[in-house]
Amino acid sequence: MIRRFVLAAAVAALAVPAIWAQRAERAERSKAILDARTEPGTFTPDARAMVRAAARQAGSSSRAAAAADKSYSALPMAGGVTQVNLFDTGREAYFVLTEVMPAGSTVQAYIMLPKKNQNDPAVELPLEARNVIEDLPVGYSFYLTGIKTLGDFWPKGITTYYVVVTKPSGEKTMSATDFSARGYFRDIVDTSYVIPGINWYRQFVQDGSVFVEIKGRFLSSKLAYVVFEDIVAPQDAIKVVDDSTIVVNLSKVPNFDTTLMKGYLLTVGQDSWTDTYPFRYTPI
Repeated sequence: MIRRFVLAAAVAALAVPAIWAQRAERAERSKAILDARTEPGTFTPDARAMVRAAARQAGSSSRAAAAADKSYSALPMAGGVTQVNLFDTGREAYFVLTEVMPAGSTVQAYIMLPKKNQNDPAVELPLEARNVIEDLPVGYSFYLTGIKTLGDFWPKGITTYYVVVTKPSGEKTMSATDFSARGYFRDIVDTSYVIPGINWYRQFVQDGSVFVEIKGRFLSSKLAYVVFEDIVAPQDAIKVVDDSTIVVNLSKVPNFDTTLMKGYLLTVGQDSWTDTYPFRYTPI
C-alpha cells in the first residue's frame, strides 16, 4: 500500500459515522479458544526492525512519485487483514485470517506512534505476541489490544497498527492499518495516497445473485482480500475491476446470510495494508 502523510489542516475526517443495523457476531469470541490454539510469544528484534522499516517507507514523500505508476512494492502481505473499529464506542482491533495459518507461526502486534517531525526516528510499541500451536482456519480472529484500551497517550497525528506474521519457514509478512489520533484529520491531498481506501459502496442484484460494489482507491494489479467482520470472501467471489472499483458476489460468500439486515466491519486488504469501512447489508 502507498502511504504519504501530510501534517496539515483537515478537510476530511478519517472516520465517518456509521448507521449500524444489528452488528454481526464473530464466530469465535472466547479467550479460552484463543488460549487453546495459541500461547504467549515473545517480541523479536527482526520483527521490530521490519515495522520500523515499513514506517519509513510509508512516511516517505517519495511515495508520491511511486503512486503515479504503482511501482511501490510493499513488504509481503500476510494471510489476513488488520481491522480497527473506528465507528462506535468499542474501538476494538482484530487480525482476521484470510488463509489457513499453520502451527508454528507467530503473530506480533505493534503500534507505531506518530512523529512530531518527519525526520524523527520511528517509535514502535509492542502490544502482544502469540505463538500458534495448531492450524487455524480461514476467518479465525485474533483479538488484539483495542484502541479504547490504549487510551489517548499518543501524540496528535497518524497512528499505525502493524501485525507481523512469521511463517514456520521463517518468512515474515505484514498487515497494517492506520488511523487518526486525537482529532487529527487527513486532507484531500494525502488521502489520495491511502491505498487501499474505501470511499463508499452500493448493493445490486444481477442474474439472481447479490453483489456489493466497493468504490475507492485500489491496485488493479494486486490480489485483494475482502472481509465482512470475520466472514472472508473467497477469491472467486472478488473481482478487482480497476483502480477505483472492487465487486464482490455475496451469493458466493460462505456463511454470509443474504436474508438478514446486519452491520459489518468491511475490510479490504491489498499490498500489506488494509482499510475498514462500516457496512450495512440490506436484503434486496
